[in-house]
Amino acid sequence: MEFNELSDLERRAYKLIKKSGRKGIYQNDLWRQLKINSRDASRIVSKLLKKKLIIRKPAVNRGRRTYLLLPAPPRRKVKPKKQKIVFLTKFDIRPFLDIPCVRCPFIDKCYLKGFYDPTNCPWIEEWIEEEKYRTGYAG
Repeated sequence: MEFNELSDLERRAYKLIKKSGRKGIYQNDLWRQLKINSRDASRIVSKLLKKKLIIRKPAVNRGRRTYLLLPAPPRRKVKPKKQKIVFLTKFDIRPFLDIPCVRCPFIDKCYLKGFYDPTNCPWIEEWIEEEKYRTGYAG
């Protein structure tokens, strides 16, 4: 809140407005209570409005047009929404579907140095040999 940036008179005005709560306080009553002229009160109200500390509504008090001053509702911190990043790729995934891990019944138990280890898997070794032969990298 920008409350710390207010002058003493602005702070006193804000406290009176805040104290009035939901009822609010008429602007002409505010400058009377602060014992200042209406011009100074208007400037103070403008500063408080600019800082979004108060709300001002047109009103009639004792037959005169004035404004009803209300404390602004507390500001809530809005968390930024996380955006999903979608990557559109233009390559063929079919060759990856031939990898034996895609169909392996033990994939959930397969990890390095585990009971099922991809470095010692006969299905992966067989697939690599077939791929080498198929692509011409057999050596």
